[in-house]
Amino acid sequence: MGRSHSRFVAAAIIGLALLTGCVTSPGKTSSTPASALPSQSSASATATSASAETITVPLGERPFQLYVPAGVSTDTSTALVVALHGYTADAASALSYFGLEAVADQHRFLLAAPEGTHNSEGDAFWNAASACCDFEGSGVDDSAYLVTVIDAVAAAYTIDPGRVYVVGHSNGGFMALRIACDHADRVAAVASLAGAMDADADCEPSQPVSVLQIHGDADSTVLFEGSTIEGNRHTSAEQTVRTWRELNACPAEAAHADKRWDADADISGADLSTTSWIGCEDATEVALWRIDGGRHVPSLTAEFSDALFQWLESHHRAER
Repeated sequence: MGRSHSRFVAAAIIGLALLTGCVTSPGKTSSTPASALPSQSSASATATSASAETITVPLGERPFQLYVPAGVSTDTSTALVVALHGYTADAASALSYFGLEAVADQHRFLLAAPEGTHNSEGDAFWNAASACCDFEGSGVDDSAYLVTVIDAVAAAYTIDPGRVYVVGHSNGGFMALRIACDHADRVAAVASLAGAMDADADCEPSQPVSVLQIHGDADSTVLFEGSTIEGNRHTSAEQTVRTWRELNACPAEAAHADKRWDADADISGADLSTTSWIGCEDATEVALWRIDGGRHVPSLTAEFSDALFQWLESHHRAER
């Protein structure tokens, strides 16, 4: 195992340890089978969730978790956020880590958490880039799989196609950027936390996608300034946003927000600064949120979770 791979595994284990302390919020049900998942193709009456629940949705050999807030109806147009876990983590930890369940309760959107495939050591991963994290060369097409996840939710609920968003941490952040490259027509905005792209990534999106890169400048696993994993170079945080600024034909001038706010509970005070490029093609935006002193697995605050969804939602794709 290469040194960079060992570093990546160590960071993933630390991340899982931090997530072990997460508990389900009061009023939430535990994961239940998907037998109650409604179908819009049926002639049954409109179904509305009476209480919040997490459903396990079967999808071939790769089921996924779907969080449905109370009051969400099958015939009411809603947003869908797909949350992607990091290397060695799982679907349940993605739901816990991003803190989006409480935000979904407030704003009434659906939250899906799929899971990567498992390598020979039983570690879940996404095949997002040469750098991360299909280290055994399985070649699994996770980008296509995530489209089937979106389709499965859309078959049961009225998903606004202009309000489909993907967020991911670490390996999941790499994957969020990958699906924006491969299936830009299916996602309006993506957010990558502590993720990156191959430095020589082949990325030709079919249309502009709003992209948010979030990164701690003290990340020693996926370095803010860029590095290599198993000999494959990945972009720096600034290179990532520069790539998407070029793809989206953004203006050269950046906008720096005056407000700083608290993203990482382990860092005292306001630790996050934002830089945005607005007025890009098709009204998209590219942004960099920098967590000063932030490490690879920041302890995300409720303020961050709400701001993350608000950013995604503000970049919904208007119906043409």
